[in-house]
Amino acid sequence: MTNEKIKCAIIGSGNIGKDLMIKLLRSEKLEVTALIGIDPESNGLKRAEENGLVAISNGIDGLVERPELADIVYEATSAKAHLHNAKILKDLGKKAIDLTPAAVGPFLVPSVNLKERDPKA
Repeated sequence: MTNEKIKCAIIGSGNIGKDLMIKLLRSEKLEVTALIGIDPESNGLKRAEENGLVAISNGIDGLVERPELADIVYEATSAKAHLHNAKILKDLGKKAIDLTPAAVGPFLVPSVNLKERDPKA
């Protein structure tokens, strides 16, 4: 088994994205590399920079330009934004974890249906 962390990014530099970033910074398994937003003056992007992360202020286009930043992408935007971003993330070959009310993709509650959704788990 490898000790290499899985690279992940967060789309959404608001309260949910910023809170998730702070939690992921403590992870032993995940390496948060970037916080992605659309407001260059957002507090979340400023906090990302302070923590040594890549702060992207042109939305998903910034991830398209630098897909090597993450294997997993947490979507902490709006349902409407995720509907747009989901196809792009799929085309990039990224695993997306949808934290929005968009209801795109299968529902997963690890303690309930993880083996059903991911037989390798």
